[in-house]
Amino acid sequence: MPGKDTTHEWVLLIHQLPPKPTNLRVRIWRKLQKLGAVAIKNSVYVLPATEKTNEDFQWLKQEIESAGGEASVFKAASVEGATDQEIIAVFRKARDDEFAVVAAEFDGLTGAIREQSRGKHLSAGRLSAHESELDRLHSELERIAGNDFFNASGREPAFAAFNRCQKELRAAQGPKANTSTSETKRGKLDVARYQGQRWVTRRNLHIDRLASAWLIKQFIDKRPRFYFVAEGETIEGAIPFDMFGAEFTHHGEDCTFETMLKRFGLSENKGLREIAEIVHDIDLKDDKFHRLEATGLNAIVDGLSKVLRDDRKLLQQTGVVFDGLHALLSKDAVKPPHKTKRNGPRSKK
Repeated sequence: MPGKDTTHEWVLLIHQLPPKPTNLRVRIWRKLQKLGAVAIKNSVYVLPATEKTNEDFQWLKQEIESAGGEASVFKAASVEGATDQEIIAVFRKARDDEFAVVAAEFDGLTGAIREQSRGKHLSAGRLSAHESELDRLHSELERIAGNDFFNASGREPAFAAFNRCQKELRAAQGPKANTSTSETKRGKLDVARYQGQRWVTRRNLHIDRLASAWLIKQFIDKRPRFYFVAEGETIEGAIPFDMFGAEFTHHGEDCTFETMLKRFGLSENKGLREIAEIVHDIDLKDDKFHRLEATGLNAIVDGLSKVLRDDRKLLQQTGVVFDGLHALLSKDAVKPPHKTKRNGPRSKK
């Protein structure tokens, strides 16, 4: 825990909502919950001050004002009427409550899988439904963890509950569970049907979204148009990726890059397979493939994201990195021709 002399900087949102539209209050409240903000006074919400949290509040301020309300966003070294430690305690309590809810849901799903498996009532349809529910809960867990600014005590038990549930599901699926469920149930997608499409994902790109966008541009859609939106938003008619509820997102043990690789039948490409392993280790942090390149690539992406604050510029620059990585990892797939000696064999005496 931080010492008593530790100081923090905060970003505050103060708003006043109009009576109409009537659903505005609920909509804004839900978005505040997704951001991980906590209320310290009536209509006063706070987040730790970072570039991202300030941007999130600025977007929310814009939405409130466009609906006829009033909002202000500002940074503060302290908040009147509350110490830093009191505010931190509120954050930890909020995250602990959320971690407890999702952990209970994981445990409930684990129990259902175990009971149905023992009773031999676990049909393929139920397995698929359980897998989808696990994906949903995992996405929710990642969202909560992303808002766990002060290391709430409920974090570790929640991830332990996820691991138990994932292990139970794998055991129920049997030894063939490691093959791609989405690939075996559904045929390969035809890239010809995905040309000139609009693709949408969450802004503030990192490794999985960057790699997936590169994969789309280089191997799937030669004329893609990318859009980056806030959490919970989308664009009508666009194909979402690495977003909750999307076809192209995390499935089972797979990150989004792995899902797209399998869905489009690109797994035979050696360089792409190896990039998928590196992206998996960085994104899911489970060290499944023990790729030594993961640390270096993660550092490069982190560094570029600090220098390039624009998602489009970041996508462009990291695209060169992925091009080079793919070329490097693919090079031993084609063996160079044997060198011929200039001089012929010596004649035997």
